[in-house]
Amino acid sequence: MEFVELTEKEFNNVCTNYNESSFYQTPSWARIKEKNEWNYYYVGIKEKNNIIACSLILGKKIYLNKYFYYAPRGMLLDYNNIDLLNFFVSNLKRFLIEKNGILLKIDPLVEYQKHDKNGNILGEENNQSIIDHLKELGFKHHGLTKGYTEEIQFRWSYCLDIGKSKEEILKGMDQRCRRCIKKYEKYPLLIENVNEKNIADFKKIMEHTAKRQNHFDRSLDYYKSLDKDFKDDSRLSIIYLDKKQFLKDFKDDRLYDMVSKEIENKIPVSAGVFIFDSKRANYVYGGTYKEYMPLMAQYKMQMEMIKTARKKGLSIYDFGGISGDFTSGSENYGVYEFKRGFGGYVTEYIGEFDLILNKPNYILYNYGYKFYRNIKHQIAKIVK
Repeated sequence: MEFVELTEKEFNNVCTNYNESSFYQTPSWARIKEKNEWNYYYVGIKEKNNIIACSLILGKKIYLNKYFYYAPRGMLLDYNNIDLLNFFVSNLKRFLIEKNGILLKIDPLVEYQKHDKNGNILGEENNQSIIDHLKELGFKHHGLTKGYTEEIQFRWSYCLDIGKSKEEILKGMDQRCRRCIKKYEKYPLLIENVNEKNIADFKKIMEHTAKRQNHFDRSLDYYKSLDKDFKDDSRLSIIYLDKKQFLKDFKDDRLYDMVSKEIENKIPVSAGVFIFDSKRANYVYGGTYKEYMPLMAQYKMQMEMIKTARKKGLSIYDFGGISGDFTSGSENYGVYEFKRGFGGYVTEYIGEFDLILNKPNYILYNYGYKFYRNIKHQIAKIVK
């Protein structure tokens, strides 16, 4: 086996066809991060000229020419192949130390254990052995966390099998979800792709939602980069309400007075960002104006993207992160409840790991990072 730097073409050929790959492990994601002052490397293991493992490694300069490195949803390899994992990690560690690295973070797209839609564990099998071996290699595991923690990527997700008929998908939904679908179908809602003419509408929805949910919104340039760099593998969409048709047909609707006061005939109500992998559609970001939630446009957005994903021949629809706390009434339970309504199942990943490359500099970095996060939380509380 040989540890090598890969060309973009070599890496792309592997990541495109790798079964457990993610859009985070693509040249498109590397280019997006490069615009935000990250550098990147494509590395891999070759055996008899065949690439048997690889990863995109992102690097961010933090101070004094020292770097934080991150393999987003990587590395791409068989984690049960101990010899391969050992060889990759030992060589990658040496490579990144030479690149002035102080820390390597990974959060593999590896399932920990299977769950049903209610979060109940299915069977007795899990991937604890992979966690244990990564720890033996020197990785620090952040734990089997629950809630929206400070980890870079979510540890819990909600997915739907869409490799079946439309009728089977609808049958798997709960009654509340089906009622919401029937409700939006009666309204004059239009879905459009985002372009230069309507991207301002899109951004306003995302800003409104970020402020309402007290989280950070991405920049306009970032959203444009997603659309440009992922090309046919991304979809930025926006849903409008046809004001004229609504006022004609829904005079007794509780939203009538509010809609009648709107200036534009096409009223933006909901927006979403979706990125397509080799086998899954990913719901990455989304937003809806709170006052227009009774239209159930957020359900139309999901159903339209499920239809698009099925046309592309994809088998999984990933609704994105959930907290992992399935107690009714718990914080952020509503997000999970919305996604569970579509049927499907809970996915739990093995979590986030840190490999310290330079201990003295890591201690300094870790102290500074915790201080920064504390200040950020205090500012957020004040603003809220």
